[in-house]
Amino acid sequence: MQEYPPFLLAVAKGGFMYYLGIDVSKKRSDYLILDSQGERFQRSFSLENSREGFEALARRLEEYNLSPENLLSGLEATGSLWENLYSFLIEKGYKVVLLNPYQTRKYHQALRQKATTDQLAALVIADLLRSNRYLSSMVAEEEIEALRELVKLQYQLEGEKKRLQRRILSLLFVVFPEYEKTALKKVFGIAPRKILEKWPTAKDLATAKPRQIEKLVRSIKGNNFNISEIEALIETAKTSIYSGRAREVRSFTIRLLLSQLERTLSSLKKIKEEIEKILSPRDESGSFPGDNILSIPGVGKGTLATFLAIAGQKGSSFSSAKKVIGYLGFYPQIYQSGEKRRDNVISHQGPNYARQSLYMAAVSCIRHNQEMRTLYNKKVSQGKSHKQALIYVAKKLSQMILALLKSGKPYQPERVFVSPTALPHFREVIPAYF
Repeated sequence: MQEYPPFLLAVAKGGFMYYLGIDVSKKRSDYLILDSQGERFQRSFSLENSREGFEALARRLEEYNLSPENLLSGLEATGSLWENLYSFLIEKGYKVVLLNPYQTRKYHQALRQKATTDQLAALVIADLLRSNRYLSSMVAEEEIEALRELVKLQYQLEGEKKRLQRRILSLLFVVFPEYEKTALKKVFGIAPRKILEKWPTAKDLATAKPRQIEKLVRSIKGNNFNISEIEALIETAKTSIYSGRAREVRSFTIRLLLSQLERTLSSLKKIKEEIEKILSPRDESGSFPGDNILSIPGVGKGTLATFLAIAGQKGSSFSSAKKVIGYLGFYPQIYQSGEKRRDNVISHQGPNYARQSLYMAAVSCIRHNQEMRTLYNKKVSQGKSHKQALIYVAKKLSQMILALLKSGKPYQPERVFVSPTALPHFREVIPAYF
């Protein structure tokens, strides 16, 4: 005999069902309870997000005779603020629905005239639960949640790294415009950074001795500076057009920015190591989440980590390839304002970190994956721009990764890129093409 959850049995037997809407904020949460008729069961209340606040909630529910058998609770999956309260209620045995903020916002719009209380969000959530029109969001496994935090932070720090590099370059073009003609041309290499930390401007470098610079860079692994390059660097600095204006402040600024860049690079290295730990074999089988995805040439652990973060260990966050493309924003939209109209503008819906990761993976794939390179060339030959063709490759790659996550099978290009003419009965199905 099939067993049903207690909260479904309560409905089946015609018992009262109650709906607890929870609006979680940073320090407090608002609570509102509706009965099955949409009437308020009790006055709304607010409690702190603390152990005492959670225990006070449990006592209130008990006082109201609300139990796991007759109460359905819901809260929005906004950021990570929901996690602690969600886990507390689950541990107490309550049925809790994690709601997509987009659907609660749409439902709120439909109830705009009806919902006029201070605890508006909690009321909307409770009524959405009562309507039974909601879709529950997936609660990620702990490893997937960890990857999500890591890839988000990685994306933020990559942005910070680029910002610092741009700022340093803008200053360097003033204090040493000729640096590109010297051994410092790869300015963000380890050796050039160390040199600039000690001698940030052309005026500073002009006072340096070749042996001082040689001694500084000698211990750096991978350094290939030779004495002639160092001497040429100093001579170029001596003839630099830098006027020397604001030298002290600009030297201080460059040193400070280089120090911040060093910390950012160190943090990015640590994040990469943490991702490597999660995506490494844990047992004798040598497998780990999504290991079959790495069989796609051009796809590395960075791309895998990002995709697992949005799709889950087995791709369960998306029921179809179409939905993952929609989530990532890999689809065109029309922009029109007055007489101005732009077609095929990519949507910016979805997380930027995921879209950028898949886009960069597409760049890697057209270098290392013959089938993807052929697909890219085909789109370019059809008149698509470089970026449009890359986005098409990124879409194809996203679809492939989702399919492989769900199947658990390795990459098989002959199945993914099968020619229509190779399909059975193709000539019989579409005879007009022959």
